[in-house]
Parts: sequence; C-alpha cells; structure tokens
Amino acid sequence: MRMTRRLAIVIAVVCGLLAALLTYFYLSKLQEQARPIEAAKNVELVTPLRDITAGTIIRSKMLGSMERPADQVPAGAVRSASQIVGQAGLVDLPAGQPITSAQVQSPTQLSYRVPEGMRAVTVAIDPVVGVAGFLEPGDRVDVVATFEIGEVTITRTVLQNIKLLALGTTATAAKPKRPPAEGEEAEVEAAREEQPNATLAVNPEQAQTLILSDARGKLRLALRPKFEDQYIALGAIDTAKVIGEEFEEAIAAQERLKPGAPEVVPPPGPPGATLTREPRGPAVEVIRGTERKIVIIGGSQTSSSARGGQ
Repeated sequence: MRMTRRLAIVIAVVCGLLAALLTYFYLSKLQEQARPIEAAKNVELVTPLRDITAGTIIRSKMLGSMERPADQVPAGAVRSASQIVGQAGLVDLPAGQPITSAQVQSPTQLSYRVPEGMRAVTVAIDPVVGVAGFLEPGDRVDVVATFEIGEVTITRTVLQNIKLLALGTTATAAKPKRPPAEGEEAEVEAAREEQPNATLAVNPEQAQTLILSDARGKLRLALRPKFEDQYIALGAIDTAKVIGEEFEEAIAAQERLKPGAPEVVPPPGPPGATLTREPRGPAVEVIRGTERKIVIIGGSQTSSSARGGQ
C-alpha cells in the first residue's frame, strides 16, 4: 500500500502531539522531584497565647506555637520563641496568629526598660563613678550621699539594691579662664567639663529621696555583688566618727579663733569651778595633767576644774 501525502502529514502531526505530551509529563515529573521534601511537612511557628498590644515587651510565658504546612508559612515567620523574647511588638499581635519578624523590634527607648511600677531618675554622680567606672547597666548598686550641714559633713546610704538602667555624661558649658578686662572679650577654656550621670530604677517614694539627695549633696554609687539583695541597717556617719572626737574638738577650737567667729560661751563647770565675768576675747582650752582651763587670749582665765572630778 502506497502512503499518500495527506496520510504522511497526519502521522507527523500525531507523532508531534505525542512527543509534546511526553515532554510535558516528563518536565512535570522533574518539577515535582525538584520541590523540597519539607514542602509536604508541617512547620512549627510561634504565636501569642493571648492578644499582645503594641509596645509590650514580649516574654516567653506569652508565647505558644502552632503547625502549618511549609507552603502556607508567611514570609519572615518566627519559628523559635528565643528570637523575639525581650523585643517589643510594633503592632497588636492577635492570639493564635503566626508572628513575623517585621512585627517586632528590639526596644531602644529607655521607657521599655523601666520595670512596671518603677520610675527612671537621672542624677549627677561623683566623677569617680563610685567604683572607678566599672559600673554597667543592669548592675545593682547602693546610693551613698554626702551632705554639708553647716560645719558638719555627714555621709549616709540613702538607697540600697537599686537597679542601674544607664550611664552617661553631660557636657557643661565652657568656663572663662579669667575675668575679661575692660573692652576685652572673655577667653574661654577649649575643653568642656564632663559631668557623669546615672539613671536608676526607683519606686515613686525612692524617687523623692534620690532627687532630694542629688539636690543637697554629692552622690556615689557602691556596686553590689551579683545576687546579693539583702537590706543592711546603716546609720549616718560624720567627721567625728571617722577622725575621732578629739580631732573634731581641735578643729572646732581653731574655727573659734578665726577673726569674726561668733563668741562661744563655755558651759558652767562642775561643782567647785570658779567663773569670772571679764571682757572676752578668743577662747583657748588648756589641759595640763588633770587640770582643765579655759583661757581668754588678751584676758584671764574664766573657769577651771579638775578633770578627775568630772
């Protein structure tokens, strides 16, 4: 049988269609084999257990998990709670919905780091910074204040076990090197002074104590050991307790001898002491053996007593 031209064309078309179908099925098979095996598995995703409002710091107890097929996972979905614990939500995070990395951010504002119910108060501290600059945010410190009350210097621990949130410095204005002469411009120092400051987490009542201590005294921070949180009962200490009362009396006597110092009337002596009223000048206490005398410079003895009878 002789093949006609038309029959040859039909056979060629049929063969072409078969080849196309075979190529399609072959390519489809290759495409299926190229897909990751994980595409058919479920993926564990992190979700909120309850609604989390925007701005809330995310804690581990707020988070749960769910499973979804890998081909239904949102872009940037968080798969481990450790990735977002400590971060803040940029938007409201509904319960049961996957959390994505675009919905959270590390908190950079100080207000995120202030514990609930506390206040952040920034105060100036001594340039030594308490422990030679080795303090770091997160440390626990005691706040020690030194006050000048007249001629008396008192130091006391005003707050204990306070969390340090931040450390910084404030540049003070440049100061004139010397008073300018008439018609001359003031010459200022090139370098500005740096005032260290510390931001502490305190409750509202402690905030008042801290601000008053900063306004009336000089503050230093004493670093606590890690995990030590007990309160220690401490009283105030003054110069007399540090250097001794005898030195304190000597300093006071020198102050009384200064020109313009107010007159100090000695208290009545013990029984048997004599007291004369004469024009007074600067007073000096003289101790010889067991005898104690108050002598007026430029005058005479005003009182005397035997120390053994006191």
